[in-house]
Amino acid sequence: MRLLIVSYFFEAPAGGGVIVARLLAEQLRGRGHSVDVLCLAGCSEPQSGPLLRMTAPPGFRSRLDRLRQVLLFLNNPGFDRYFLRQALGLTAKKGPYDFILAQDFLGMRVAASLADHWGIPCGATLQDTLPQQVDVGARNPALKTILRTLSRARDRSLVRDLQSYDWLAAISRHVAASARVWLQPTLPAIPVIPNPVPEDFRRLAPPRPSDTPRFLFVGRLSPEKGVDLLVEAFRRLPSDHRLTIVGLKGSLSRKITEIAAADPRIRIEPPSPYHAMPQVYGRHEIVCCPAMWDEPFGLTVLEGRASQRVVIGTRRGGLLEILEGYPRSLFFDADAADRDITVDRLTQALIKAPSLLGQPLDPAIENEFVRGMELPSVVDRYEELIRDAVACPRHKRGG
Repeated sequence: MRLLIVSYFFEAPAGGGVIVARLLAEQLRGRGHSVDVLCLAGCSEPQSGPLLRMTAPPGFRSRLDRLRQVLLFLNNPGFDRYFLRQALGLTAKKGPYDFILAQDFLGMRVAASLADHWGIPCGATLQDTLPQQVDVGARNPALKTILRTLSRARDRSLVRDLQSYDWLAAISRHVAASARVWLQPTLPAIPVIPNPVPEDFRRLAPPRPSDTPRFLFVGRLSPEKGVDLLVEAFRRLPSDHRLTIVGLKGSLSRKITEIAAADPRIRIEPPSPYHAMPQVYGRHEIVCCPAMWDEPFGLTVLEGRASQRVVIGTRRGGLLEILEGYPRSLFFDADAADRDITVDRLTQALIKAPSLLGQPLDPAIENEFVRGMELPSVVDRYEELIRDAVACPRHKRGG
C-alpha cells in the first residue's frame, strides 16, 4: 500500500509521538509498504526515507521550537490553511495514496482535509488527553484562563474533523476514555495501541544498588513535566546523589540550565538519537516522571519499567496503566495547589527510591506486561486497522 504519515515535527527533537511516527514509518517500509511523511522543513534531526517537507510561516523558519509552542497554544484555521495549501501541492506530485495516518494532533485537520480531497480513508493516533491541558504550569490566573479558553475552543473546532476519521486509536485507556467523553460516546470503539518499547531497553543489564544513586529525567523542560519540582527536590538530597536531565527545549529551559550550572551534581545532556537512549538508561538506576498533568501515556515510564529501573511517578493519566503492580514503582501525590507540599513529597520519594532496587521482579509478569507493547505487535495492529479501512472505508469521501 501507499501510505502518507502526517507528523509535523518528524525531524525535530521531540517526544513519544514523533518517536513512534519514526518507528512506524521504518517498520511499515520494512514490510513492503511505500511510506511518505508530511513534515516541516528545517528541523535539526534529518531522517531518511521519502519526506514531503513543508515550509514554516515567515518569522518561524529559524525558530521551529517557537512555532511548535505557537501551534500548541494558538493553533487556528489560518495555520491549517497555510499548511494545507503546501500539503496539497506536495501530495499531488507524489500521490495517489491508499491511506493517510495522522500521528500529530497539530495536523489532524490537515490530514482529514487531504483525505477528503483525494477521496481516501484516514486514521489517527490520539497522543493527548482531550481536552488538551496547555494551561498546566501557568501561575497567573488570568493567563491560565486565557490559555484554557483558547485551547478548548480549538479542540471543539476539531471535533467534526476527528469524527470524520475512519478510525481513531489511543495510546492508553486514559486517552481513549477522555476522547470518548469529548467526542461523544456514539463514536465507534477507540482501540488502545500503546506506544511500543524497543527490544534494546529490555536487553539492558539490571541496575544494581550503588553508593552514588543516579537519577534520570527525560522530557520537555516545561511545567507540566514537573522538571522544576524535581530539581528543587533533588537539591535537598545528600551530596552523593546524581541527576541527569535529557531535556527537550521548553519554557523552563533557561531556569533549569541556570540551576544545573550552580550544582555540579546535576548534568544536562542534549537529546540523544532514539537508538542511543538505551545506553543512557543503562547509566542510571532510577527514572523520574514527576508529571503535573494527566500524562497521556509516559514513554519514559514504559522504558524505565522495560529496563527494570526504579520509576518515580504521579498518579496521573496513563502512568497508572504502566506502573500498577510494578514492584519498583514509587508514587508521590502531587498537590497542584501547594508547591511546597509537592516538593516535600517528591523529596521523600527520591530518598526512598534507591531502596527499591532490591525488590525482586517476576519474569513471567514482566514478559506478559510488555507482550502487547513489543514493536512488531504494535505495527501488526496498525497494519490491520489500515488494511480494514482501505478495504471497507467508514466514510464516503469526495475525490
